[in-house]
Formats: sequence, C-alpha cells, structure tokens
Amino acid sequence: MSITDKTTPTTEKTQTAATLPQLLPLDGTTLLGTVVSAEASRALIRLKSGKVQQLRLGDRIGDATIAAIEPGLIHMIRNGEAHRLAMP
Repeated sequence: MSITDKTTPTTEKTQTAATLPQLLPLDGTTLLGTVVSAEASRALIRLKSGKVQQLRLGDRIGDATIAAIEPGLIHMIRNGEAHRLAMP
C-alpha cells in the first residue's frame, strides 16, 4: 500500500459478517457507512432490493431527501417530517 492510498482492505471476517442476516438486517434500507468531510460527505446504503447506493446531501431515497450526514447516521426529510437512519 502506498503512502497516498487511504483505503483499508476489507477483511474476510468483515466480508462474511456483511452477508449474515442476524448481523446486518436484510429486510429494509440499511446504512452501511458514512464518510463525513467539509467538502463532500457521502453515505452508503443498501436498499431492501439489495441494491447499494452512494448518497450525497440533497439526494433522494424514495420520497425522502438527505438533509444531513453524520458519522454513522443520516438525517432525511419526508413529507416535512424529520427521520433518521443509523448504522446497525
């Protein structure tokens, strides 16, 4: 790994845990991770369908809009009401 490479390889243990229903809910939208920075925060979610999406502020999940991204948490606005989705 070079000095400029800021990625960490995923361990086999983590890869296995990510697919076990008792460790990671598979029946709805799940927050997989967040990257928070002043320039461009991002969130990674898995939808009930199994599709994985990367989201930014202002993006939509169904009828909800991403209002804020914090470490391990996203805030959404749906029909004028605030909702949160946290990492399991």
